[in-house]
Amino acid sequence: MLAGLLAGVDSSGGKVVLIRGEAGVGKTSLVKEFIERHTDEAHVLSGFCDDLSTPQPLAPFWDIARAEPSIHQALTDGDRPALFEALVDVLSRTLRPTVLVIEDTHWAGEATLDAIRYLGRRIASTNGLLLLTYRDEEVDYDHPLRGVIGAIAPADITRIRLDCLSADAVTVMLEGTAHDLATVMDLTDGNALFVAELASAPATDQIPASIRDTVLAKAARLSPRAHDVLKTLSVIPQPIPFPEAEQLTPEATDGLWECEQHGLVEVGDNLVGFRNELIRRAVGESLSDIERVAANRTVLDSLAPGNDPARIVHYARHAADVDAIIQFAPRAAAAAAAVGSHREAIAHYRTLEPHLDRFEPDAKGPILDSWATEERLVGNYGETLRIRNLAVAHYREQGDRRSLSAVLADAAYASEWNRQRAEAEQLARQAIEVLGPDAADSDFAPAYEVSSYLAMMAHDAVDALHWVDRTLEAAGPDADEALMIRCLNHRGSSENIIHYPDGNTSLEEAAERAAKTGNWDEHRRALDNLAELALSARDLPTAADSIQRSIEAVTREDLPGRQAHAEATYSSVLELQGGWEQAEDLARRVLDNNEAFIRMIALPVIGVIEARKGRQAARATLSDAWQLASTIDEYQRLVPAAAALLEYAWITNDTDIPISGITATMHTGLDLGQGWDPGLIALWLWKLGELSDAPEGTAEPYQLIIDGEPLKAAELGAEIGCPYEEATALSHGPPDAQLQALEKLDTLGASAVAAKLRQQLRDQGVKVPRGKARSTRQHAVGLTARQAEVLALLAEDLTNPQIADRLFVSPRTVEHHVSAVLSKLDATTRQDAVTQAHQQGLLGNTD
Repeated sequence: MLAGLLAGVDSSGGKVVLIRGEAGVGKTSLVKEFIERHTDEAHVLSGFCDDLSTPQPLAPFWDIARAEPSIHQALTDGDRPALFEALVDVLSRTLRPTVLVIEDTHWAGEATLDAIRYLGRRIASTNGLLLLTYRDEEVDYDHPLRGVIGAIAPADITRIRLDCLSADAVTVMLEGTAHDLATVMDLTDGNALFVAELASAPATDQIPASIRDTVLAKAARLSPRAHDVLKTLSVIPQPIPFPEAEQLTPEATDGLWECEQHGLVEVGDNLVGFRNELIRRAVGESLSDIERVAANRTVLDSLAPGNDPARIVHYARHAADVDAIIQFAPRAAAAAAAVGSHREAIAHYRTLEPHLDRFEPDAKGPILDSWATEERLVGNYGETLRIRNLAVAHYREQGDRRSLSAVLADAAYASEWNRQRAEAEQLARQAIEVLGPDAADSDFAPAYEVSSYLAMMAHDAVDALHWVDRTLEAAGPDADEALMIRCLNHRGSSENIIHYPDGNTSLEEAAERAAKTGNWDEHRRALDNLAELALSARDLPTAADSIQRSIEAVTREDLPGRQAHAEATYSSVLELQGGWEQAEDLARRVLDNNEAFIRMIALPVIGVIEARKGRQAARATLSDAWQLASTIDEYQRLVPAAAALLEYAWITNDTDIPISGITATMHTGLDLGQGWDPGLIALWLWKLGELSDAPEGTAEPYQLIIDGEPLKAAELGAEIGCPYEEATALSHGPPDAQLQALEKLDTLGASAVAAKLRQQLRDQGVKVPRGKARSTRQHAVGLTARQAEVLALLAEDLTNPQIADRLFVSPRTVEHHVSAVLSKLDATTRQDAVTQAHQQGLLGNTD
């Protein structure tokens, strides 16, 4: 299979190959055999992930850099984008295909997984194979490797699972030995490595009970000097250069050769290591606690201070060397953060927490600040606040008001992201108050800036602009560029809230300046704000262009969490443009993200489409959307759910919805000078009989419908590119206009709304045409390729965990796909969905 994939890369593009199986089943042996057979046909590069307590960032690529100088500079500089592009270039060479092997990816760190995701999503356009090996038992449903593989197109992945050996194969391996087949099969279950180890051991009446006993029996025959070096090697999770191995013990050289003669280690020209991981573990697990600490101390003492700090910290932790932890953990954290391994950086900072009192005051504060930043970047907002509180206490104790104010301002940001609006406002006030009258003007800038952010998020644009002006005045001509970019973002957003499109120039400048400085999060935020505010003004071309630029940027920089937010916003644009199937699928895809703000955008899109199509799931979806938005109680979060709930109530005549809260949201929007979103709420309240007249400030199309001029409203709907709003307006016109609306609703697939309009026309005595026929039932259902795959697995009666294992995604992701399948088939149970799928021909012919 591997040979065929290699031969086909020229014509069909590169592939990601997943080679999985239990420890000792032969994954590495398979890769070695494949490479040996094709060494003249391909350029081969290999790297290993190590079983460190905290993974070394980009560990396998340091191995690869020894044979591939083109990536060395980017690695040394910690330039993640340059490294990723260089790896794509390596895989894209055309003279010979490249085989890039990463072993033991179950131990991969965050930056390594990011690189795999980046390469995997571009593999089809390369001329190479990316071979990833991993152990089944190590990759559970929550393992991050699953999310990485799930982000790669299924068509670009080939899966190879290695099973244990058959009895016939074991018989071949035991030829020439006195071992009994039945006994060996009983002990090993056909695991290739276990069989090989037992086959190499002498057959005696006392058969070893396990691979551990086999290994320890060999180790017992070693001299003391060899045994010492073997025990020391066992705490090193990866092969090491021969010169390093020679420095481990005084007689290491002779001891290494003796260990190799007994089949325990391999001593090559460049590297020294155990013959396999199971032997290393068997020796390591036999050590007493005292021996393990001593072995780690020996390795730690042999490492040069210039060695990778993550490796030093690993051995320091296991050697209980607090001084080394204090010295090197901050360096390891900073190095991890620099290449985007934020979770590894956090692990190093958490290692330091018991020892924070050992740091000098001027060092402790920056460590806490950096630690909190890393927690924020991975979305641990509760933990961010906890660390910020530690920093607040530290700076209060030191009397450092300037740093205290800055920390309080950062904590205000984290509180708002953690949906604690009141706490955020309180912290922002404290950030100003703690400075006192004698503080320099520039000290106030961070506190003023977060105040402008909070006002902007509340859509209090006038107050936000006031705080932006105060921020820039306080910061002066030497203002930090990141602060300037945020101020431009707040200014542009606030100006657009007051009068669109007055703020577009500031938002574009913020995006441009952020891109120039590599501040991709602020670049994305400026474009997202531009898109969302254009969407609120029904400027769909600008909204679509801005959000697509944002998606392109975060995809290029491989920021999956930010990409999910941008894609959720794009689903809102597509819903208004009439691209409902794409909008729904995009919104469902981002639901797997746990961030509440993303779900607040996606759920109303899904729910309103479900309602228009008459699906039973709409009520639950929109109730969840309203409940979630209510937890933060910000206008911009509430308004999408409010409008969607009202429309659902009109479609279904289900008026058990929070009318008073929704009406309050409408008035909030109108008071803020908004017209479109609160105007849409006003329209649905009017259609439900809750309003008799359009409130002042209602956007013109909705005002026209309520005032009895629906045809003018329909023209405006068509002009702005909103076919559903055009159809809604036409449905209030004379019969010929209603018939036009009916045709548009049928085209959009709004079957429930079309049914109401058909009944309305019949009540008027109008002859009603039948609905448009679909070319196929599958088109009518609109399943994506992944949803169709899940449907087929439901037909096999697989559970969600079984489907997750088959598709290499999380059960949570499967749950979302199953929910989408049930919704699109309007089924209440899995079996009902399968039955309907058979009836509609979605699962092929059955007997």
